[in-house]
Amino acid sequence: MESLKLAHFISEYRHKPFVYGDYDCNIFTSEWVDRVKDTDITSGIRGQYSSVREMLRFAKVKKIKKELEKAGYNPVDDTPTTGDILIRKDRSGFYHSAIVMHGFAYTMDQECGLAKADLNSIMLPGTEIWRTV
Repeated sequence: MESLKLAHFISEYRHKPFVYGDYDCNIFTSEWVDRVKDTDITSGIRGQYSSVREMLRFAKVKKIKKELEKAGYNPVDDTPTTGDILIRKDRSGFYHSAIVMHGFAYTMDQECGLAKADLNSIMLPGTEIWRTV
């Protein structure tokens, strides 16, 4: 059932362009968590930044990991499965997030909007897997 919900959720993003603070990887991931866990994380993120610089400043204050913990997600040392959230910190200090479904990671990409990547190509050292209990 979760797989079907996730497929429907991902399809809603199919034609949405990437926009900082409105349709980016933070919003994509937080909206999924809101649906699965009946939380309201997205309302505290959406519209809070509109550029990469503002987003980096915002990310220092509002950490996505803290929000995931509050919603009942925990980091796991396991193989990613459907519904898991992947988080990786880049050199600029920004956390990139993606949602796993059937061996692929889905996220919002700055250049193409909704992006799909094979898990083998995205599971770089330092990538964390977060799973709901």
